[in-house]
Amino acid sequence: MAKIKLLRFEIAAVLEESRRLIDFLQQSGIAEISEFSAEEGLTKYQTESLCNDFERKSERALSCSQTLEQYCKIKQPFLASFMDGKTIELSEYRSICDGADEIMCLCDRLHSLSESISFEKAEIVRQQTLIDYYSPWEKLDIPMSCVRTPSSCVFIGYFKEQLTKDGILANIANSSPELDGVDVQIVSSSPSMTAIVALCHQSDREALETALRESGFVKPDNPAKVLPSVVIKQAEKAIAACREKIESYILEISSHAADYEKIKLLSDYYAVQAEKYRTVARAATSERAVFIEGYVPERDSEQLKFEIERRFAAQVEFSQPDYENEDVPVLIENNMFAAGVESISNMYSPPSNKDVDPNPIMSFFFYALFGLMFSDAGYGLLMIAVALFAKFKLKVTGNKAKTVSFVFWCGLSTVFWGALFGGWFGDLIPIICTTFLGWERGPDLAIWFTPVENSMKLLMFSFGFGLVHLFTGLAIRFYMLIKQKQVLAAFCDVVPVAIFVAGFAGFGAGLLTTTTQTVQSVSKILLLIGAVLIVLTAGRSAKNIVGKLGGGLYGIYNTVTGYLGDILSYSRLLALGLVTGVIANVVNMLAAMPKNILFFIPIFLIGHAINLAVNLIGTYVHTSRLQYVEFFSKFYEGGGRVFTPFKINLKHFKIKEETINE
Repeated sequence: MAKIKLLRFEIAAVLEESRRLIDFLQQSGIAEISEFSAEEGLTKYQTESLCNDFERKSERALSCSQTLEQYCKIKQPFLASFMDGKTIELSEYRSICDGADEIMCLCDRLHSLSESISFEKAEIVRQQTLIDYYSPWEKLDIPMSCVRTPSSCVFIGYFKEQLTKDGILANIANSSPELDGVDVQIVSSSPSMTAIVALCHQSDREALETALRESGFVKPDNPAKVLPSVVIKQAEKAIAACREKIESYILEISSHAADYEKIKLLSDYYAVQAEKYRTVARAATSERAVFIEGYVPERDSEQLKFEIERRFAAQVEFSQPDYENEDVPVLIENNMFAAGVESISNMYSPPSNKDVDPNPIMSFFFYALFGLMFSDAGYGLLMIAVALFAKFKLKVTGNKAKTVSFVFWCGLSTVFWGALFGGWFGDLIPIICTTFLGWERGPDLAIWFTPVENSMKLLMFSFGFGLVHLFTGLAIRFYMLIKQKQVLAAFCDVVPVAIFVAGFAGFGAGLLTTTTQTVQSVSKILLLIGAVLIVLTAGRSAKNIVGKLGGGLYGIYNTVTGYLGDILSYSRLLALGLVTGVIANVVNMLAAMPKNILFFIPIFLIGHAINLAVNLIGTYVHTSRLQYVEFFSKFYEGGGRVFTPFKINLKHFKIKEETINE
């Protein structure tokens, strides 16, 4: 299929060359470095603390780049997250490497400025809180901490409701009728608070305090020893000073706007350094030599050996990987048609070294099943437009390009099935013709048939397509067993099941629809032959005749229940296809009810946007499920590990590939 053969390599180089050798391997980006097996007399580099320091610096630089974005108003493209990073020359990257310490000092300064801004903003909040707290007392002409004069007691506080002076005095009189000579002044009043000053003779202190407390009087916390108006003015001055400092800090930050890309590249540089030194820790050293091992594609092995032995005092040896005892990675390469679904298989599990690459075959079925479930040509055209925009306008590469390819082929399949079933944003064209053009009946756009009117036909087609999907999985299993020279297992595990399922499918079709007598007769014969073969072969590993017979009968049970469930699972093709079309038709009907184009357009756009989003997710999930459960279960084991070459992985930038290998 599309699996690339890997070779295991071992490099032995003089110790003085180790740094340059690691740099070369990282820049070439074609080899995966694995853990060198510990041997007597060899040691390992301890790089964990160094890697942690690089990661901390990377995060600091990234934080500083975000600070520049915030305060310098650096605009990012609307679709920046979908675009590849800016392409730079290797020389530009190396200049950042050489000046990393200087740029890091700038990052430290920017971080300090950002922290200072945060501190001043917090101080503004604190001072504003003081202003808000003392504002109700601003007209008070004595300190809030005042509690007495030479001859009287002073109570400064508030009620948590709006009260009048008469109401307050009435509440006091009700609580303490004997009190006389009490004076109350309202400082401020609002629906949620009434701030007051109450005065009485010192001899009436306890009685007044009790009466106020019973009325809901609350004393302020930490009352100021100066006039509230003075506190407010001091807070306002402090806020003004904070704002001046913030402006000066922002001005200094803005002066470094031209360093934005350098700082962002510095973040990538330190992340690459962390990865580099984690890789260094996998090597082993002696007093005079460094030893590195890993895996490289066979096609690149000779070039790698030539370049290393030409540039360094080193020797490179290759060997075949030990698939039984080593964790050998898997490298897969496909054309863009099949590469689009690699993420689907990897989410399930990357293929093991015993598996075939499922993507070339799975891609056809995934796109076909996706389009059959989504089945609206209008929605498919939108997907194609998005994919083409990303490809030619955003010019994405790598994994993003695979995603774009995935969207494109899913959209193309959706257009194909949608055209066959006559779905162009549901029944948009017939609705326009009958509602706005005065036609009695809109045109029938279905090239094949309309699913809503022929649901049984679509159901039977779905089951038939599902059988092809299942038999393809069985055929791959047969191929894998033959390739492994397990001819008996290939026949016993695949052929009887295929015969039985074919007969079972033909017999079941006769129950759902009309079939010819020949089909029924052939189906019964296949069903019988398959059942006999399963009984004879499924229990072959048992030691006695009873065990063999029991295993055979159990094999029949498993085949019937398992494949019946698998075939019925393809009814989701009918369900999803009908849901998408019916909802689209309902949206068009609602939009056309007012018979006014001004109402039609917004209802149409909103309704179809919701239908597109919801059913796009549902179609993706159910199509993936058909691959994982029905298809992969027939032949695919997974459990592999993706080949991950040691290279310069920049998150925000991209180094020209041709310059790396110079």
